[in-house]
Formats: sequence, C-alpha cells, structure tokens
Amino acid sequence: MNINTRIWENSIAGLPKEDQQAEQFEHYAREFFIPDSIAPSVYLANVGALMEQAAEESGVQPTPSAAKMALSMQHPIGFPTWFLAAYPDVALWFTSQDGPDRKAVDAEVTRRSAASGAAASHLVDENGFFAHAVLRTLIDLYHERTGSALECTAPDTDLQEEGAAGSTDEQVLTAQQAVDLMAANITRYERELATSYGDRFAGIRPRLTVAGLLQLGYYVLVDHVIPLATLIQASDESASADDPVVEFVERLEIEVFCAEGGEGERKRIEEACHLLRSRILDVVLQTRADFEETPSLTEATSNFMILPQFESLRQVIGIRPAS
Repeated sequence: MNINTRIWENSIAGLPKEDQQAEQFEHYAREFFIPDSIAPSVYLANVGALMEQAAEESGVQPTPSAAKMALSMQHPIGFPTWFLAAYPDVALWFTSQDGPDRKAVDAEVTRRSAASGAAASHLVDENGFFAHAVLRTLIDLYHERTGSALECTAPDTDLQEEGAAGSTDEQVLTAQQAVDLMAANITRYERELATSYGDRFAGIRPRLTVAGLLQLGYYVLVDHVIPLATLIQASDESASADDPVVEFVERLEIEVFCAEGGEGERKRIEEACHLLRSRILDVVLQTRADFEETPSLTEATSNFMILPQFESLRQVIGIRPAS
C-alpha cells in the first residue's frame, strides 16, 4: 500500500457507520479516488474553491481547472461536486468538445456504458448527474484522447509502496515542514482569537480547540478521522502546561500522524513528536513575536466566529455569543 492509498483508507475507516453520505464517500474513494491516485489534499483544496470556502492555510492550491471554474462561477452541468473536485480537467475537457468531436465522444460514451451493463436510459441518475459508468468512461477517454495526466494525481513520493527503498531526506524535510506549519498556524489562530474575540472565550481551553479545528478541519469535519472530542481533550490536558500552545501542538501532531500512519504506530509517533518539542517551541515563540509586531485576522478565523453555519460548533466548544 502506498502513502496516498493509506490516507484514503484511513479516511474511510474513520467514517460513521450506517450513514448514507459516508457510504457514498467510501464508494467514490474506492471506485474513483484510490484507483486514479487522486491526492486528498488537492481534492480538498478543489472542494473549497468550488464551494467558495475560505482557503486553508495548508499551502495547497486548487488545480488550474478547478480555479478556472471557481472564477467563472459556472460549473459544467451534469457533474456532481465530488467529481468536479477530483477531475476538474476531465469535466472541462468534455464540455469543450463540440461538433464532430463531441458526437464521437458521446457515441463512445454510449457504447462503453452499454458494454458495462448500463442501459441508455440510465446514463443520468435521479439527481440529474451523469451515472458513474459514464463518469468512468469520460476519465478513460480523457486519458486516451489527450495523453495528459490528471491534475489531481498525487506526487510520485506518495505513490511509492510503503517500506520500499527511496525514503529520502526531501521526504523527511517535508514532514518537518508540516510540523512547522501546524505549529505556526495554531499559534497564530490562538493569538487572533485572543486579540479579536477574547471576551467570547472563558480562558485558553476553547481558544486552543478552535485553533486546532481551524488547522485540522479536513481531518475533523470531512474525513472524520480525528473526532472533535479529541481536540477538546487535548486542549483540556494542555491548559496547565508551561506553554499550553506548545503542548497542544505536540498532542495534535501525534493525532495527525496516527490518522495517516495507523494507531498501531502511536507509541513510535509519540516518541518522535516529543523529540520535535524544542522545534515546536521555537516556531511558537517566533510566530508570537511576529504576530505582536504585525497583528492580523485571517478570513478563516473571522468566518468561524461570525458565520451562522458554525453556530452549532461554537456552542459545543463553549464560545459565548457575540454581544
């Protein structure tokens, strides 16, 4: 199993049982995302762009085709959002076909779909979207007729089989950068919350929880591999530490690496993350100093604190209503 597949499998394993949306997501992952090596982080960035959500602080940008659709405000008809996010280039390629080219593509879609057992009357589902057999055929035709790789394809390093040779210093550096990014973002979010919304928090515990949620929203709200209760527990256990933010970041790093690498590795991951504590401290202190010099308020923070769709989360976390 490669790293990319493991991330998807961990996502599936954390889905709620007997939930229709969860079952649908598992189908998308197993029938489309995993076989086509779709990168989860790029998929999420595209979802955010297409849904007009605030950009994550992960540094992952939407692909060119997804960004183009987001700017135009017009999405190709017949395609569900999950497909547009994972295969935006395929959707734009199909809609760009006209004249004889479009007729040829339509004929081939009908022929291949029929060969797979889909009747002509079942090429569109009850929601008005192309049936999955049609979507799979369009992906295949895109490859065949353009010779292009999918924009959302994961990088080669994430497609290497785990345990195979090729664990490079560059990969280690990437992990260190991920640790630095999480430490910096959580520190900044906590400072923004304390500075701009301090009167709505009863101490640092709920501020830490919100900062963690802003950083790990994908894991908590989309993938469901890290429960919100885990963030709340981590903030409770970190509040009495010498530096609550440093302690909180270390605890969340452990949860993220366990979500991606498996619970069986928790002991090893805890030891590795503890060795990074001094690095986390350095990043936290530097980020605080930078914030004091140039205070800011990111859109992600303000959106969470004011938009009505986050009211239920604010109540669960214990944030006071705006006065």
